[in-house]
Amino acid sequence: MESVRTQTGRIRHLDAGRAAELVTLFARPVLGSDPALGYDREDPVSKTSCGWLTLHPAAGHDAQADAVGHYATHLYLHELLRLPLSVARQLTRHRGHLYLDKLVRITDAAAAELGHHVGGGLSLNNLRRLSVTQAQELGRHEHELSLDRIRTLGLGQARGLARHANQLHLGGLKKIEPRPAAALARHRGDLFLGGLRHLPGRVAAHLASHRGKLHVHDLERIGTAAARSLATRQGYLCLRDVHTLTPAQARLLARHVGVLLLSNLVIDERIAACLGTHEGSLLVPLDDACSHHTLAAILRHRGPVHLDHLKTIDVARARLLAGQCRANGVGGLDGLFLPHVKRLAAPVAAILATHRGGGLSLGGVELLTEAVAGELVRHPLLELDGLKSVTDRVAAILATHQGGVLSLRGLESVSGRGLALLWDNPDVILPPRLACTVSR
Repeated sequence: MESVRTQTGRIRHLDAGRAAELVTLFARPVLGSDPALGYDREDPVSKTSCGWLTLHPAAGHDAQADAVGHYATHLYLHELLRLPLSVARQLTRHRGHLYLDKLVRITDAAAAELGHHVGGGLSLNNLRRLSVTQAQELGRHEHELSLDRIRTLGLGQARGLARHANQLHLGGLKKIEPRPAAALARHRGDLFLGGLRHLPGRVAAHLASHRGKLHVHDLERIGTAAARSLATRQGYLCLRDVHTLTPAQARLLARHVGVLLLSNLVIDERIAACLGTHEGSLLVPLDDACSHHTLAAILRHRGPVHLDHLKTIDVARARLLAGQCRANGVGGLDGLFLPHVKRLAAPVAAILATHRGGGLSLGGVELLTEAVAGELVRHPLLELDGLKSVTDRVAAILATHQGGVLSLRGLESVSGRGLALLWDNPDVILPPRLACTVSR
């Protein structure tokens, strides 16, 4: 049987009547059935569409239950070729993401209607051009807005989109001039500029003042002028694809304060020594080939450190990791994130448990022996969200955790006895589904 997404994804033409029927079909009520909210999991729409809860009033529900909102579903219309005003007016009523990624153009009037869409994101990833009026109208949209085929942005369009205050995706921009960049920097949400291959210093200076999360993807190299400008930024900065930095550029970027993501940077000891002076959250791709000197240099960093590619930890590395610097000499203000470590030996776990730089996140660990659990449980701020199942004896060990938080948000399989033990400890965070089971 085809999913609803597949069926709607083939629609090429809509009139106002059929659009209204679609919106009604996708408005699924959320039922108030103690002790939790729920919906019909066998419903063909909600079963085959992603979505989330909203609090918009619902209608057409079971008379035995109170409908408190909608289960907002994604409406995929990937093949829709035209958007008449009457159809746009109906689709705007949909509560949930609205994907219109075949449309090459829309009218100013249709853009005005889409600007009033609420309850989900709006994706128009095939639009090639925006008029100033369209940019202003779409800038009113309250949720995520994706325009990943727009190649150029003039001053008027940038000013219009700067009115937007949520995630804004402009992944098709290959370049942007300084004046439009200055206007776009007034945008008040997360800004994704995924297509820039070159970042002049003047453009970087304007973008550095942007107050939301700034994602500049596809940029493999960064000039010294741009690094100097971005160094003045305070806040989230993602330079995901930057591959190389000179020590001078690394020293400049290290002046940046806030979250700094360098997911693909080649790091040697010199670059690590520069980035180790950065303050804020730092993500770097140190892998198993990194030297102990490089790892030690990065761990001088004051703030949370994400070591994105490290998979293996021996005793020597564990000692370095456990000795992570403490911000201003105070424990608990930093954090260590090791998302790709899947297995630990008990001696390594014992050393990591002495880490006091902040939270210890081992989200990639999938199997926990009693010996390893007995060591790790001594860490006060521990995250094991990758753990899917635990035995009763491991659950009993974890249930003894004290002093802070133990996160087990990914747990799927545990016996009733083990679950009861974990539930009795207020330190332990369980996934809502399991917590709901215990509360009954």
